[in-house]
Amino acid sequence: EICACLVGSEMCIRDRVKGTITVEGDLRLDGIIEGNVSCRGKVVIGPQGRIKGNVTCTGAVLHGMLQGDIQVAEDLIMKSGCTMNGDVYTCKLEIESKARFNGTCNTTEKDTLVTSQVVKPETVDTEK
Repeated sequence: EICACLVGSEMCIRDRVKGTITVEGDLRLDGIIEGNVSCRGKVVIGPQGRIKGNVTCTGAVLHGMLQGDIQVAEDLIMKSGCTMNGDVYTCKLEIESKARFNGTCNTTEKDTLVTSQVVKPETVDTEK
């Protein structure tokens, strides 16, 4: 059973969800998502919220934990106490004191989202 509610155009998830999530509006997460998230609005991961998967959205505010890559067309804000383990693709990044970020940051043009899955470069063995 999923505990979710719709407030205006914002979807709120307070339980554990497995699978791909697609939201046309905003998403507020206070539970756990195991899977990729695609959101046309803003994603807010609350202090108890966790995502294990990749996220694509217009804007994001992280209070909780994200384990995966994130592509943001506009602003990404990592709040104090959040944990971000993965790569970031955004035009504007704000990281507060005591936020944890383990990954790489890639600058994009505003309102640009990578439409295909991010392909990381392969390691080349130069010892041949």
